[in-house]
Amino acid sequence: MRSGLVGIGMLLICGVPAVGSGCSSTKACSLIGCTDGFSATVGPGEIGSLPSGSHRLEVIADNATLTCTFQIPLGTTAPTCSTGLNVLVAPAGQGVETITVAGTPGQVHAWQYADDVPILDAAAAPSYQESRPNGPDCEPVCRQASASWTLQ
Repeated sequence: MRSGLVGIGMLLICGVPAVGSGCSSTKACSLIGCTDGFSATVGPGEIGSLPSGSHRLEVIADNATLTCTFQIPLGTTAPTCSTGLNVLVAPAGQGVETITVAGTPGQVHAWQYADDVPILDAAAAPSYQESRPNGPDCEPVCRQASASWTLQ
């Protein structure tokens, strides 16, 4: 009788049928991946749209220099960027630009030029937020930060 009461007690405490002398639990984690990164959304500001021409983006992220070149309008050539740097211009140079730097740099400074004329000089000391896309106790832990910048 005593072992039957222990089993019932374990059932009530654990919420699952008692197996042996302890509780067993399973956690379900999905398999969503994610990466650490900093992103800056760059709006055209008063100029209304990104200027046409040859664009050069220079970024210093924790003393690492990264570059990216692209044309506006975009045409058929994708931006050419250093590893760890990406730029997305949508829609077709008329909207916003998103600059993404891989990792978790503590300092980011960006300069952008259109036909060698400066159109952006912006900096950030990102504050990263952690996320667990597969659940609260599941890996991976990812860190992202963002900023909003405006062209000059």
